[in-house]
Amino acid sequence: MRTIVVATILTLAYTTLAPPLLAADDEPWKKPGWEPASKEERQPVTPDQIDSSAVDIQENRGLRYMTGGLGTGERAWLKQHGTSFPVTLQFSKGQRGAFVSSVDVTIRDQSGQTLFEATTDGPLIYIDLPAGNYQTTVSYRGQVRDFDLQVPSTGQTSKSINFP
Repeated sequence: MRTIVVATILTLAYTTLAPPLLAADDEPWKKPGWEPASKEERQPVTPDQIDSSAVDIQENRGLRYMTGGLGTGERAWLKQHGTSFPVTLQFSKGQRGAFVSSVDVTIRDQSGQTLFEATTDGPLIYIDLPAGNYQTTVSYRGQVRDFDLQVPSTGQTSKSINFP
């Protein structure tokens, strides 16, 4: 008897819930503010595109840095040439993680003295920061994130920061 009752409940639940689920599958799901990657963004980057996307190495308070990454060629160039920079920060926003630029970056030593300040020209910044522990503040359109940054004596450290 219990088996029949359970089977009946499951059948009723399936017939009640399944049609709306199946109907939803007939139409593509759309999320506000979501855009699929363009055909160009899905194409592999050619060596010529990488070479033509070079960014300048800049300096702030004696520390070298590179910033950019607005296109696939620029991101590939930065990745290729950023291996000598021990710090990489990447910035995005929202649930999809859309890249953002114009992020203010401030890095201080343990005593609170500012060692580095810059505004990004894209979603990536590579910084030639000496090994040590640092306090970092990044801000984008009034949203501020504070975090500790540990730079190893060898190798690289990277951090992705997502703003709502």
